[in-house]
Amino acid sequence: MMQIESLGTQEGIVAAAHSRLYRLLADGILFPDRDAFDEIKAGRVRDYVVETCRELPYALEPAFDGLVASGEYVDFQSEFLRVFEVGQGMPPCPLYSGIYRGGRKAVMEELARFYSYFGLSIEHGSGELPDHLATELEFMHFLAFKELTALHQEKDPMPYRRAQADFLERQLVSWVPSLEKRLQGAAPPPFYTALVWLTNALAREHLALLNGSVDRNATISLDAV
Repeated sequence: MMQIESLGTQEGIVAAAHSRLYRLLADGILFPDRDAFDEIKAGRVRDYVVETCRELPYALEPAFDGLVASGEYVDFQSEFLRVFEVGQGMPPCPLYSGIYRGGRKAVMEELARFYSYFGLSIEHGSGELPDHLATELEFMHFLAFKELTALHQEKDPMPYRRAQADFLERQLVSWVPSLEKRLQGAAPPPFYTALVWLTNALAREHLALLNGSVDRNATISLDAV
């Protein structure tokens, strides 16, 4: 596996950092097992995030202090369920983009086309539905890694950058702010407040960075897929 510190160019370092950070966020927003909780409580997840963000050309520090947990695993697990999974008709803060964007069936179909275009299937991901936040973050992890691979092999990274810009604009940037707003009234554990803040900030900053380097007129058209 290519390590960030071993990459020779700044472009490669930034692509690797994006890929790793999206992976960390995807793992963090899944239902926490005991090992994940132990990593969060020990501060290792926060440390991984801090180390990765040092390689990005923009600052995301405000979220770092909250990326830890305290108390017992069973309480942390219960809070995840209360905030994201359980509720009368709907949990306080569902993690599915189709609920926020409206027309969930159409959203799911659009996402399936995105994933299929790059040869991916949901069965090989986190096991969540196409519009789950973790699935969308996993896809960004994949696209950033494909950009990194293209750079490493001295190939054109632009198709993967355009795909990232298109996906961020159509998907994450369009609904994660609404998730963050709902969290404010749900009193979640600080870890999840920080994680969603970081996801929202990363999506905005990464899209701005990509828009400064790619031709948006050449963005992938899913209508033709």
